Amino acid sequence: MQNNILNISNLTELPAAAKELLNLFPDKKIFAFFGEMGVGKTTFIKVICEQLGVIDTVSSPTFSIVNEYKSAEGEKIFHFDFYSQHC
Repeated sequence: MQNNILNISNLTELPAAAKELLNLFPDKKIFAFFGEMGVGKTTFIKVICEQLGVIDTVSSPTFSIVNEYKSAEGEKIFHFDFYSQHC
């Protein structure tokens, strides 16, 4: 990772990227992902949740605004979906 940018070329690199992100920021509990709809934010978040031991089904909170997941250790993980509309 250089300049806080993770470059991911294909889906097979997602687990290593998620692990690297979590290892680089072990004390951080909030991450923000920005991008157009359909670019893979939820796909990456699913892999991060796998790395965190989430046992629930991870899905996009597009219509619910927030999803709550639990890890095998009982930790809660919240997945928010916010939109910005440009005029």
